Amino acid sequence: MKPAIILICALLLSSSAHAQAPSSYFPQQNPTAPPGPVPISEEPHHRLVLQNEFTRIYNVMVPPLDATLLHQHDLPYLYVTLGPADIINAIVGKSELHQILQDGETHYSPGHFAHVARTDSGVPFHNITIELIHPQGTSKNLCKEVLPGAPTNCPEPKAAAVDNGKAKKGQPEATAEDVPYFETDEIRVDLHKASSGNDYVDAAPKTDALLVALTDANLDANLGGEHVSFLHGGDVLWLPAGKHRRFVDFLGTRSSFLLISFKDSTLAPATQ
Repeated sequence: MKPAIILICALLLSSSAHAQAPSSYFPQQNPTAPPGPVPISEEPHHRLVLQNEFTRIYNVMVPPLDATLLHQHDLPYLYVTLGPADIINAIVGKSELHQILQDGETHYSPGHFAHVARTDSGVPFHNITIELIHPQGTSKNLCKEVLPGAPTNCPEPKAAAVDNGKAKKGQPEATAEDVPYFETDEIRVDLHKASSGNDYVDAAPKTDALLVALTDANLDANLGGEHVSFLHGGDVLWLPAGKHRRFVDFLGTRSSFLLISFKDSTLAPATQ
């Protein structure tokens, strides 16, 4: 056989062998491999609604039979559940966790993990996620198990401070429905309720705070003596230190809200 014919045959055999070899034979990137976690700011179910030097707040909505992208939580955060939820929490490196959450349930996480939240049950998942930018130091539950698995340490209720029949100037009047939830070295979380004839008023707040309206909320929010907003379930409002606060239930029923006070804000200039 002539050398030219031998060369052509060898090339044809080599080409045929490559065509029949399984794809795994060749070193290449696996197109089905899951991508790495995205930052929370790039996860499409997380919508940023407010940010400043203390916090970033996301409105999180996962429809039924859907899932978030694998995303990274680098910072400590609180989340407040709006409506009942039944989710699968798939944390990288751990077994999947089935979580049934109640309306208004609030939890704290120190962060530093990546996960996917899935709504396999067909129930939508809605929460407000509150990233805490500053290191939080020691954390402890007060009257609610906000930090899962940690004991509660519920303080004795304090009687309203009275001065000539009125609440002491500069202090909001305590009611039986106010509940201290949780605190760290940097924040304090309390539940408050406004109702007909029982407005929430703080004439001279010492710290900046974030208000998170719960599902039953119908609040008329006033700052510095002026109406600023009507708030319903899932709405948030930043409250500067030193500015008179008044929250009125404008339907004459009862409105619940969480107040997250930032202790370190007393040493910082007010944020907008």
